[in-house]
Amino acid sequence: MTKNEGDYMMVDHKHKNIFYKTTKFRVSNNFVVMVDPYNFVTFQDLITRNHDTRVAFGFLGQVVSTNPMKVIIKNSKEKRLMNLVDQGLS
Repeated sequence: MTKNEGDYMMVDHKHKNIFYKTTKFRVSNNFVVMVDPYNFVTFQDLITRNHDTRVAFGFLGQVVSTNPMKVIIKNSKEKRLMNLVDQGLS
């Protein structure tokens, strides 16, 4: 377990687990989950970027169109960029 920090995080929590090839698992008893595992962002918050953009999030909506994938160079690294047009479900 280590600190959960950086530019991109899967969850908004102060810790994260890291698994290695040598990590071992065992079956345990069920436990009560105290944290809601879902982090849905409203369509309006998505448009206005009213959410922590470093943390992965879920969006309930529909992709209505896409643009072709672009390849850009940023900091001497190749990155792929695609624009999506989304529509909220409400």
